[in-house]
Amino acid sequence: MMNQEMLHRIKTAGEYQRKAIRALFPKEMGEHLDVIEKEMKMMVMETAQELLKNCNKGNTDQNGQNREQTSKVKKVDIV
Repeated sequence: MMNQEMLHRIKTAGEYQRKAIRALFPKEMGEHLDVIEKEMKMMVMETAQELLKNCNKGNTDQNGQNREQTSKVKKVDIV
C-alpha cells in the first residue's frame, strides 16, 4: 500500500501539472479549462464505474449467481 508521503507527492505533482497547463493559456481561458477539467473528471468516474461493473459481471455465471457459490470443486485451505 502506498504511504502517505508518496500520496502527498503525487497530489503535489498533480497540482503543479495543472498550474503548468493553465500557464500556457491566457487568463480569459480559465473558465473553459474549468469546464474541460470537470468533464474529464466525469469521464474518468464513468469509466471507473463501467470497469467495476464489468469486473463484477465476470464473477457471476449465466444465472447471475456468484461463481464461487456455484462451483462444484471442493475448496481446500492449505495450512
